[in-house]
Amino acid sequence: MQHRLMIRSTAVGLALLGSAWRATAQRNESAPLPKWAPQYAADIGQATPAERALAMATMEEIERILAQVPELARPRGFEVGKQVYGGTLPLGERGVLSYNFFVWFYAPSKAATGGEGSRCIGVTVNGIGVGASIEDESGRVLMVEKDIGEQRPGVTIVHEGLRWDTPDADRRDGYITITTGGKIPWIPVTREQYLRAQIYGTEGKNGEKETAFKKSLEKTSYERWVEEAAERKKTRDDAVAAMARNQGRAAAEEFRKSQEQLERQVGEQLKAQEAEERKQFKDALSNRYGDMLRTQIAAMTPAERASPATADASGQLVTRDDPHAHRVLTPDPEFWRVRRSRAEAHTIVLGFKPTHFCEGPAVRAALAKAYQTLDVAAFRRIVDRP
Repeated sequence: MQHRLMIRSTAVGLALLGSAWRATAQRNESAPLPKWAPQYAADIGQATPAERALAMATMEEIERILAQVPELARPRGFEVGKQVYGGTLPLGERGVLSYNFFVWFYAPSKAATGGEGSRCIGVTVNGIGVGASIEDESGRVLMVEKDIGEQRPGVTIVHEGLRWDTPDADRRDGYITITTGGKIPWIPVTREQYLRAQIYGTEGKNGEKETAFKKSLEKTSYERWVEEAAERKKTRDDAVAAMARNQGRAAAEEFRKSQEQLERQVGEQLKAQEAEERKQFKDALSNRYGDMLRTQIAAMTPAERASPATADASGQLVTRDDPHAHRVLTPDPEFWRVRRSRAEAHTIVLGFKPTHFCEGPAVRAALAKAYQTLDVAAFRRIVDRP
């Protein structure tokens, strides 16, 4: 079902929206920017001056699109701020530049909350995925996809989605992804590739994480406590001497006795737990996760190893017919190939987070309106710019 949703054609929706693109283009470019106070100074790192200029121009264009929503442009019952942030290279030095435009909400006002607010709307340009991710040994990102939500015309895909029409509406974050040409920006990962990435994440390059883990189990907490006794005594003696100068010898002596008693009590507790701790160390060393994953790979047929990977929300590999199965994907190199500038928009991901300061009635109503009336065509013009 997820696969069918992913590849559902948006041609009909785009055709209906085509006239709206032309009608709103001029309005977007000339619309005044809202009076949203910057939450922080704009920060776009890892970018050349030309890339930063393009990113800032794109962020201003996104701000104008969001300002078309009256509930955001003229807020009531809350205040709105903005933040431009990012400049990361999620696919490496030669990959795309990713950057964000965040809309901050303060309810009922920034002064009333002491400056505390929430980023209830976030727009990410060149966000490479929506879901928990890991890296394999080559540095490739593998993503366990979030639940797929209800599709919208002109949108490439909706993840998790949001419902605003019932009292028990979905309170999970929702994401709308708009892509160049409406193309899916990810490709499937095989079961073997996913398991080997998990092995790498557990053991590290050349087993360095495994080595560090084993080293951490060489000594018990009690043994480390004994080794550090001299350093603790010096710290304690310095504290006693300082107290004697400031509060007198009697107070210092009382403090010394209490600290020495605490030292003995902690030592006795750690020593009493030592046998159980050694047993836990032994169990941990005998149940190596990497070996368990290798056994899982070895038990598969060649066809199973090469089949598309699906995992549950915890990241554990499951069969495709499992009700909690999510596809495991990786960025499609061809889709993400930089053609002119690393700052050029390949995807725009709009995230809505209905939590914390975003839960109040006024803010929630504004988020619902923004979600329902998004000018998808205007965002598509950015990613489809020739």
